Amino acid sequence: MKNRFSALILACALTLPLVSAKASVVDLGAASGFILLTYNTPNISDSAFNGGLDIGVVNGDWKQSGGARTNTQTPTDVVLSPGHNNNGPAVLNTVFNASLLNNAWADAQKASAMLASLAPTQTLGNITSGLTITEAAVGNYVLSINNINLNQSSLNLVAPKGSTFVLNISGNITLNGGSQCNGILIGGGLTTSDVVINLTSANGKIDSTGGGNAQNIDAIVLATGSNASVNLHPGAILGQTFATTFTSSSGALIQAVPEVTPGSVIFGFLGLIVAVSARRALSSRVRAVVSRSSK
Repeated sequence: MKNRFSALILACALTLPLVSAKASVVDLGAASGFILLTYNTPNISDSAFNGGLDIGVVNGDWKQSGGARTNTQTPTDVVLSPGHNNNGPAVLNTVFNASLLNNAWADAQKASAMLASLAPTQTLGNITSGLTITEAAVGNYVLSINNINLNQSSLNLVAPKGSTFVLNISGNITLNGGSQCNGILIGGGLTTSDVVINLTSANGKIDSTGGGNAQNIDAIVLATGSNASVNLHPGAILGQTFATTFTSSSGALIQAVPEVTPGSVIFGFLGLIVAVSARRALSSRVRAVVSRSSK
C-alpha cells in the first residue's frame, strides 16, 4: 500500500482482503463508479478518499476541510449537480452531472432493497461482543442482524474464496474503542467486494470512534434510507460507501478495492454483476461526455 496507514489496515485483516478483488457481490449499476455517494451536503474534516473512484453528492455541495489526511489523498473527481460547489482540496476535480447522480442514487437504493429481500441463511439478533463466523464451504451467506454494538472487539467473517456475505442490519452499527484491529473484518478467501453491509431501516446508522482509525469495516456499505447515516469519527471503510448522510473527521478513510480482472460472477441470479474494472471506464465516459458538452 502507499502509506503506513494503509499498511496498518492490511495488518489488521485476518488475511490480505484486498489482493484478489473481483466483481462486486451486488449490481450497483450507475453507482459502481463511486467510492462515496451521499445525498446531503457532508461534513468532513481531515479525511481521505483513495482508490481512484469518484465522489458524488446528489443534492448539495461537497465540503471537505483540510488536514494531513485530506491533503495527501488520491486525486479524483467530485460529481455535483449544476449550481452546487466543490469546497474540497485541490486534488479534487469538479464534474457536473445531475443525471448520473440521480441514476446512481436510484441504483444504490435498488441494490439495498434487493439485498433486504433475500432470505437469511442465519439470524443473529444483537451482536454485543466479539464474534467470528466461519464457513467451511463456498457459498452465498445472508445474515439477518438487529444491531451491532462493539467496544474494543470485532465481528470476523471467514469463508473460502468465491463466497459472499450480505449483512442485513435492521438497527444500527456502533464501533467504539482505540485498540487496533477491531470493527467488521474479513478473512479466508474473502475480499471487500464479497461483503455488503446493508442498513435496511429508514433511520439506520453506522457510528465509529477510536484514535488511529482503530475501527475498520471491510465491506461495501449501503445506508440509503431516508434518514440513514454513516459517521466515522474516525474510522476506516475499505469499500464503497453509499449513505444518505455522511460525516467524518480526525483522519477517517474510505479506500476502494484495487481494480483487477474480475473473477467468477457472484449472485448471478440477481442480474448482471458490475465488475470492479468497469468502474474506471464509467468514470472516463462521464468525463468525456462532460468535456464534449462544455465545448
